[in-house]
Amino acid sequence: MPFLTACGDDESIDLGTPKYESISGKYTINNPSSPYKSIELGAGGDYIVTLNNGYNTNLSTKVTLNKETYGIFRQPKTKSRATNYNGIIYGQYTENSDGTLNLEGFGTIEIVYGTGEEVKGFNLTPTNGGPVTLDVTKEETMSDDELTNALCRTWKIEKVRMIEQGDGESYDITLTPQDWEQFEGEIEVFPKEVLFSKSGTYMIYYADQSIGISSWKWKNQSAGTIYYSWDNEWYDDEFATLSFSGNQLIISETYEENDELGYYKFETYTYLVEK
Repeated sequence: MPFLTACGDDESIDLGTPKYESISGKYTINNPSSPYKSIELGAGGDYIVTLNNGYNTNLSTKVTLNKETYGIFRQPKTKSRATNYNGIIYGQYTENSDGTLNLEGFGTIEIVYGTGEEVKGFNLTPTNGGPVTLDVTKEETMSDDELTNALCRTWKIEKVRMIEQGDGESYDITLTPQDWEQFEGEIEVFPKEVLFSKSGTYMIYYADQSIGISSWKWKNQSAGTIYYSWDNEWYDDEFATLSFSGNQLIISETYEENDELGYYKFETYTYLVEK
């Protein structure tokens, strides 16, 4: 299968600057009595609100990549069929004509600036409540470079190719949003969208409206590899390789072992386009 590396002579990245790049970031709420822990504005126009005493990021213990877990896109065991998922509110936002932001299903935010372009607060009017002023601090972000800029946006997953090879067993299947339920034995639920941010967040929105949210960081940027973490720990074998071709992103993972029990290899190739 043709496969471009993330960096190198064959590199091909054709992605513009996301619409909300200038205000994107994860903002920690400093008000002690606030029901909100943080508000993250994605560069592509998606938002994540974390409620206090809500989402627990220690979702799972470390597991080895295989067809049941599906690595970077595996689904947490706790599910919810709503965009308010266990203390996480997720949706899209747009800019109103007066410069405020409309966070769909959550409320309206006016950004309060300090010195220069520094964001120091939000004037929030919740959909079901009165206005409140929030003191915020923007969390540290990653460096501004071509690969990080290309990755950090919201992506729509077009298809997933899964290849298994083993002693006496093998298959090569491709799943899409339309037919993935035919392969429920190989994947628990199809991941529809994924948001990567420069704050190190990545969030997956699944076909059953559940959400998985965790962390990522570069493993080896020159090789296009990233670590991912589901339990606030980083493991050498939990990483994925990125490949860009025009406006498409391909994320691949490989798990392989050869021991006294025999040979086993499992590969996934996830094809994404900007949302």
